[in-house]
Amino acid sequence: MARFEPIGYVRNDRTAMSAGHWANVESRIDIDLLYVKGLAGLSEFSHVVVVFHLDQIPPFDPAKQIARNPRGLEDIAPVGVFAQRTKYRPNPLGVTAVELVAVDEKGLTLRGLDALDGTPVLDIKPYIPAFERKDDVRLPPWVDRMMDGYF
Repeated sequence: MARFEPIGYVRNDRTAMSAGHWANVESRIDIDLLYVKGLAGLSEFSHVVVVFHLDQIPPFDPAKQIARNPRGLEDIAPVGVFAQRTKYRPNPLGVTAVELVAVDEKGLTLRGLDALDGTPVLDIKPYIPAFERKDDVRLPPWVDRMMDGYF
């Protein structure tokens, strides 16, 4: 089995999971010195995709989390873990596309990253619409309700 090592750590003022409002949260990712040269050219992008380890989330409990109400909202029927972006996952990975505010010689500053202070970062990729964005996407009606206030 592969073993993953962090390339850096999230620094921000969020120390506990919240009900949302991540859009204006400014975070810094301090990059390990081994990898700072890998930031070359990244400042030309407006957005990046951050892959991180949800290390501060309790272990996945299939009995409770294989299907649940999205964001705990009782007015939305339970759906499976793979039908939502819950933090409770069999493999605790977070993936978020965020605004890149700045890049410097020690890391980067982002806006909108939904990760807690101290979260290990596993990878950073440039956001390239041809890879990420899809047109004519179909979503269930409950998604708009679930996203209300998240970002």
